[in-house]
This record gives sequence, C-alpha cells and structure tokens, in this order.
Amino acid sequence: MNEENEVTELLSTYYESWFKINQIYRIWSKKHGIQDTVLFILYVIEVSPCCSQNEICDKLCLPKQTVSLILSRLEKKGYISRKLDSEDHRNKVVSFTEQGSKYARGILEQLKASEIEALSNMSKEQRRTMVESFCLLSDLLAKSLSK
Repeated sequence: MNEENEVTELLSTYYESWFKINQIYRIWSKKHGIQDTVLFILYVIEVSPCCSQNEICDKLCLPKQTVSLILSRLEKKGYISRKLDSEDHRNKVVSFTEQGSKYARGILEQLKASEIEALSNMSKEQRRTMVESFCLLSDLLAKSLSK
C-alpha cells in the first residue's frame, strides 16, 4: 500500500473514532438528562469561570443562538448568572450560581470519573502519546487548512 492510501485509510479510521467518541458523549449526556451541548457548556464554564458567551461559542464551535438558548435555560433554572462585562459592555460574563456550581460539579465529576477509568486502562505511554498526537495533529491541521 502506498503512503497516500495508507494516510487516507488512517484518516477514515480517525473520523470513525471521532464520530464514535461524539456519540459516546451524546449517549452519556442523554442518560444523565441533558444534551451533550449542555454538558460541554457546563464544562467550559467550570474550567473558565467568568467566561463570555462568545468565548463559549468559539471554544465549542457552536452558533451564538444555540449557546444563548442553552444559557437562558440554565439561567431560568438558577444555575448561571449573566452580568455585563465591566471591561467590555458588549459582552456578558457567565458564571455559576452556588446552585449551578453544585449541579455542574455533580455531573462533571461523574463524567471525569468515567473518563479517568477509561484512560486508566491505557498505559502511561499510550495516554501521553495520544494527547501529544492530538496536539500535533491540531497544530498541523491549523497550518494546513489555513492555506
């Protein structure tokens, strides 16, 4: 098999794995009563306290309307608050309320436990190689696709 065919085959396998991982998160989220987009928005707010709606959109590649709708629902449930950014009045800062922090932590800790369990079934070297390879691929794709 020549190199181009081998790379094409590996690319196909990569896409199938990517789709499968997305489906796994979608199914997990559904079992826990939320959409996967909500799960990832909770994650972004958890790791980036006081982030803006635009930052969430950019990080997750989600349309502003989708993120706005989800944030409105979370706000109505008392899980988040949105306040004008003191430095940029065009943006609102999103943060958890105390109730929202407990809610998100409960879900995200369950997710993290499952992710740790899965990754613990790989050797240290496999984990390190996987992460380093994803970082390298993202850098190379950014370079290649920006041409």
